[in-house]
Amino acid sequence: MPNGNLWDTLHKGWLLLDWPIRHQIALGVARGLAYLHHDLFSPIIHRDIKSTNILLDANYEPKVADFGIAKVLQARGGKDCTTTVVAGTYGYLAPEYAYSSKATTKSDVYSFGVVLMELITGKKPVEAEFGENKNIVYWISTKLDTKEGVMEVLDKRLSMSFRDEMIEVLRIAMRCTYKNPSQRPPMNEVVQLLIQADPCRFHSCSVSNSKTKEESNVTKVKNQAEA
Repeated sequence: MPNGNLWDTLHKGWLLLDWPIRHQIALGVARGLAYLHHDLFSPIIHRDIKSTNILLDANYEPKVADFGIAKVLQARGGKDCTTTVVAGTYGYLAPEYAYSSKATTKSDVYSFGVVLMELITGKKPVEAEFGENKNIVYWISTKLDTKEGVMEVLDKRLSMSFRDEMIEVLRIAMRCTYKNPSQRPPMNEVVQLLIQADPCRFHSCSVSNSKTKEESNVTKVKNQAEA
């Protein structure tokens, strides 16, 4: 693909993607996963959603790649899970999948939530600063007690004129990475949530948001984490 993969773009510093492009990538991947989970007679679990498997075309539209370990579930109405040996990538694996070897569509939702966190923070899923055996989900959860902590997780390289939209997507990422898989939203709902968080709606791409709105969104993120 002309623009390689999302991992290289985010973490190797070849090009700085602004927030509207990052949102576009997130929404495109969400739509792809929603198709796999909800629009097929036999849903497909990808099982290895990660930024290296998200390829970018010339317009930075994402393509979900590498279905080498994907699993086809029973036809609609059947049991929405499959028992397998654990496959996937450390840092992106849902807790219940890592412990039980039981993959469901909610496992993909968790992995997608981690990718959202990469897009929001610019950080890798596992970094030394998070602590030993800790990942980005844990690190973000420790920052949500204060407005300053929430602002700290946002990628400093991005324009803060989009901070409210980034915080809204952070809320979505937190929901996607709930420890209890039943509390994670299905991907078709995630698509709708991301559409509502469009950074260019109401001309917000060029208009700064108020401090009051910012503080309101920070409170929402904190409440979401405590749910």
